[in-house]
Amino acid sequence: MINFLNRNFFIIAVLSTILLFLSSNYIIQKININLGIDFTSTRTFSLSDGTKRVISEIDEPLKISFIYSRNLSKNIPIIQNYANQVQGLLNRYSDLANEKIELNFIEPEPYSEDEDYVNRYGIQGFPIDQEGSKVYFGMIASNTTDDIETVPFFDPSKGGSLEKQITDIIFKLNRSKKPMIGFLSWVDTAPPMMPNNQLGQGEYTILEELSYFYDFEFLDTDVENFENIDLLMVYHPSDITEKTEYAVEQFILNGGKTVIFLDPFFEKNDHSNKSSSLENILKTLNINFNENIILDGAQATRLQTQQNISDNTSLQTMLKLNWPEVRGQYINQQEDIGNGLSLIRIVSPGGLAPLNEDSEINYIPLISSSDVTMDIPMKEVHDPIKLINNFQPTGVEYDFGVKLTGNTSSQYDDFEFKKDNHISSSTNGINVVLFSDADFIRNAFWARVQKFLDTNVIETTSDNGSLITNVLDSLTGFDEFINLRNKETPFRPFTVVQKLQAEAEQKYLGQEQELQNQLDETLSQIQNLSAGRAGENVDLSDKQLMELANFQVLVEQTRKQLREVRRNLSKDIDLLANKINILNTFLIPILLILLMFFIPRQLGIRKRSSK
Repeated sequence: MINFLNRNFFIIAVLSTILLFLSSNYIIQKININLGIDFTSTRTFSLSDGTKRVISEIDEPLKISFIYSRNLSKNIPIIQNYANQVQGLLNRYSDLANEKIELNFIEPEPYSEDEDYVNRYGIQGFPIDQEGSKVYFGMIASNTTDDIETVPFFDPSKGGSLEKQITDIIFKLNRSKKPMIGFLSWVDTAPPMMPNNQLGQGEYTILEELSYFYDFEFLDTDVENFENIDLLMVYHPSDITEKTEYAVEQFILNGGKTVIFLDPFFEKNDHSNKSSSLENILKTLNINFNENIILDGAQATRLQTQQNISDNTSLQTMLKLNWPEVRGQYINQQEDIGNGLSLIRIVSPGGLAPLNEDSEINYIPLISSSDVTMDIPMKEVHDPIKLINNFQPTGVEYDFGVKLTGNTSSQYDDFEFKKDNHISSSTNGINVVLFSDADFIRNAFWARVQKFLDTNVIETTSDNGSLITNVLDSLTGFDEFINLRNKETPFRPFTVVQKLQAEAEQKYLGQEQELQNQLDETLSQIQNLSAGRAGENVDLSDKQLMELANFQVLVEQTRKQLREVRRNLSKDIDLLANKINILNTFLIPILLILLMFFIPRQLGIRKRSSK
């Protein structure tokens, strides 16, 4: 037997290592879920401080029913695995709550009372066969006052936000009164109202998301006081009256928590020519607001556009210098508000900077530009190609979002309509977050909303929504929620791929845009010649026809070059991905095999040498 093992040691080592490797994921998953030991890089299975705080503050018992068709999902591994994760986390919530959470498991059978019960609360199964069998995978939670919160379907693709999803529900059920947000807007942002006073779907999904934790009061723009308001949001004040601006300032000086969205160029169609500002309040806050549009060459958005020429369609990469994509070092990770955020999309912003250096106001940047910037008037932003051709960086850095604390004085001490209880200076400090853009909270720049089982499913494309919820959590004292939210699956850009793409774009973008400009100009001249004075067509000269033919050949050659670049780029990306997959799959097993093979050999050699 010993001789057999010695002769076949390598084969046995290989088979053992493969077996160990294949079973490791299963073992680690069980350890993660059942024992509370978390090996994941994002700490998926670890309860955050925010969750622990929410659980510790449960006043009256909550009832949670986990609805899952275990038997019917045996042949659906993605559902089965995620269900184990969900159940494992729910068990941890229950254990930590010290009997304040009653956890039940329901497996609805077809045509049963359980199925009627879960259907009554909006839990809908999805069919898996022609016989009509349905798999249920959701949750119903309730408190002692019969408030109900549900998860119609646990989406496996949203595994990174599972803890946040559950904690949000517990937080909402345990909270007797939600803070009131006064929303002061000069834009139609209010989504339609649904039954039970819930916000419905509109262009501002962020407000719907915030409504789970905050009550909203949409204020008239001529308001002169803010009674019963816990936090004030001032959105794109394009036509603010002096009385209203005075009321906002007094609210700020009285310590009122305030979020302000200014915008030099609001890109929504019905307000495209309007800018917003708060002249006196900006002085109060010691803010210099550059109302020109800030172009950022280092953080420009890359857009793919279609160009139709001579019945042919080609994709063209377009740089939007006035749409910065703020990343990395330009997001202040030292502040809780920015911690964990990786991509913020800003749209035609202005620039923020301190007005006076000797102010008592603490000026804290949250999101900023690079130093590859240029500012231009609003009327010059309409042609992205001209922006690129005329771009001359000035080296000035700007901020797009700032946090302001400390003390300041009123600009309205001599105001004709000031109130008897007028506040001349702040006593308890101010709490203000100010942005130089308002567009970035609209759905188009951070979220895609889809319907699934009568529920809005949000697919985020940037961290804009998280930024706003972080701001509100910070101002209202729920900083732990920020860390909880940042456990969601982060944006991890493939930097090598991005470098390859950037090199290809840098090489051909200018050539493509220059060619497009020449083409547009030539076609315009030919069209003018062809039209004639009386609307009759005019024959083109041989020279003009040859010029057009040569130019079209050049267009096709450039298109061919671009297609070749994109093919090579795709090949490089695929090759790189394959290499990484091979390394991830085989590197560890190979290293283990080598160790298992060579270590015994070395020991045998040492034994023979010692003899």
